[in-house]
Amino acid sequence: MEGREKDGEGTVEKENEVINGDTFSPGDVPDPDAIKMFVGQVPKHLSEAELRALFEEFGPVYQINVLRDKATKQSK
Repeated sequence: MEGREKDGEGTVEKENEVINGDTFSPGDVPDPDAIKMFVGQVPKHLSEAELRALFEEFGPVYQINVLRDKATKQSK
């Protein structure tokens, strides 16, 4: 994320940050110490969007990675 000075007023304006294709405003960027969680036994029929909606009930979700088989592209 970059900061830049705003019109000589001495205030710093933060720009949006892109993480894995998603754009976040400065207040939405995860803390460097944010928790990373592995969840197993997720039903294979759930899409990334459905998983995001499910987990966002508990707090902000910054990134979802579904492990997929290289040959079949199916979730593992």
